[in-house]
Amino acid sequence: MEKRVVKGFTLVEMAIVLVIIGIILAGVMKGRDIVRGSQVKQFSQGFAQKWMTIATTYMDKTGQALADGTANGGTAANANGYMDNLFMGTNNLTQYDEVLNATRDVGIEPCTMIKTDLANDTNNNCPNGYNVFMRNVEGETSGKSRVVVGFYAEQIGANGPFRNIVVLQNVPSDVAQGLDTLIDGQADSANGACVGIASATTEVINAANAALGTGGALTLLTSYPSANSANKYVVVGLVLDY
Repeated sequence: MEKRVVKGFTLVEMAIVLVIIGIILAGVMKGRDIVRGSQVKQFSQGFAQKWMTIATTYMDKTGQALADGTANGGTAANANGYMDNLFMGTNNLTQYDEVLNATRDVGIEPCTMIKTDLANDTNNNCPNGYNVFMRNVEGETSGKSRVVVGFYAEQIGANGPFRNIVVLQNVPSDVAQGLDTLIDGQADSANGACVGIASATTEVINAANAALGTGGALTLLTSYPSANSANKYVVVGLVLDY
């Protein structure tokens, strides 16, 4: 009886297959990175940097800081040049109107400038109840997170200047790094107009992070938490020029 010879793959054929698999995987990873980069860019340009623009434009038009004193949408009786440490979580619905009315009085309409996907509140005077003080953003390891805006005045580091800051709470760490890179050119967390203020294990939408509004100098993050860190959420500060 004639024996049948079963031929396997040669080393060359196996090498070719492995190369093809590698090319496919590289393409998949590259595609994922492109999608992630696009999402971070949309969050930066359509939400984070828009609030910086609104606060800066308000100062240019009025000579006053947004959210500084009741005349500017804040809570203090009189303006003093510094934001009134407002955290715009879901327990601060009345303040939504105050801030929006202040901007509208000088021709700034956040409801048409800010891109958000949250329509969970009807007390902020935006069409269809959209909430321009919050936005969902997807983190690579944290999943979907609700980012909340705040308006604070803080000292940047032990020897740094006292500045008004647009605060973004609950930013996934990888998104915070991407945001820092887009704004400052590098994700160094402790320098430039985008800084890392604190990190947390869970997101909170009804209370400000304990690092904010203490009256002392902010101790900035030396680096952003890694993807495997338990602290998946970052409080980001967008430092204004005044």
